[in-house]
Order: sequence, then structure tokens, then C-alpha cells
Amino acid sequence: MLSAGSWKKNQPNTILFVLIDANGDEVTDLGTNFTVQLSKAGAAFAASAGTKAEVGLGWYSYTSTAGEADTSGPVAIVVTGSGVVQQNLEYVVEDRVLTAVEYTYTVTSTADNSPIEGVTVLFYADNSLTELAWSGETDAFGVARDIYGALPRLEPGTYYIVRIRNGYVFNNPDQENISA
Repeated sequence: MLSAGSWKKNQPNTILFVLIDANGDEVTDLGTNFTVQLSKAGAAFAASAGTKAEVGLGWYSYTSTAGEADTSGPVAIVVTGSGVVQQNLEYVVEDRVLTAVEYTYTVTSTADNSPIEGVTVLFYADNSLTELAWSGETDAFGVARDIYGALPRLEPGTYYIVRIRNGYVFNNPDQENISA
């Protein structure tokens, strides 16, 4: 199985893939005469509802519906067709961990409670600060986000947060309890 990447939640997502025959040669001219089935977060496979297309030279595409990307976790995709070898693909919506919780962590000034932008924020799963669970940087509102602009998604539990920015002194680590 090919782990192919991530999907954005609650929106259509387009994937590209190659269909080959038993000899390993690309299969062309199928148009939309292939089948796509999806499994969301370990549920049973179901027929797809999105849009299939042939790109060319053995390449094909599938654009999911927003509803096919409405559940956090892995999305397993099976592509079959006449004369092609079954293709097994996997994508992840938000996070592979189904019990992860989206968490808003804001860094503000102790002087006037104003947000502090550009703070490196490190979430550790242990108080010895060796098990890094998440990292990001605060935005203009002081909210910690990853490089894609997403909030931390963490398993419920206790985390120890280290904050770093030149010109600021933080009382590290900050302990936070995250619950479902």
C-alpha cells in the first residue's frame, strides 16, 4: 500500500494515481471505467461518490466529495478496473490518531495580556522534555499553529509546553491538561 499524503477536512480533495496491468505497463483509455472505493477511519469500504477522470499516459484522477473527507483519520482507497492491478492508496484527514483533540494554545504578555507573535511553541508529553509531541509558532493573535496553519491535534493527557522567543522570558514549562 502506498501512503500518499493528507486530505483537508470537509472539502473535496483530488488524488492522482497510475493504473497498470499485470505486466506493469500503464493502462490507458479507460476514461472513467474504473471503480473507486473508500474506507474512512477503518469503516467498511463503500462506493465512491466523487468525480473520476483520465489524465493521460496511464494516469487517472479522483476528486472526493467533502463528505468523503468529513472524518478525521486514515482514508483507505481501492481502485480497480478491467485489466488493471488493484491500487491500494492511503490518505489521512487531519490526523491518523482518531482520538486526537484540536487544542488552542495562546501566548500572551504578562504585562498587558496582549498576544505575542513569533513564539516557538513545543508540546512535550513528559516533564523531562524528551518526548516532543507537537511544535509550531504563534500567529499575530498569539495562537500556536503548525507550518500549515493548523492548531495542535493531541491525544488527551498532560503536556509540558516550552515557549521560546528572543527578548521574552517565559516560565517554562507550562503544564496543560488536554481533555476530549
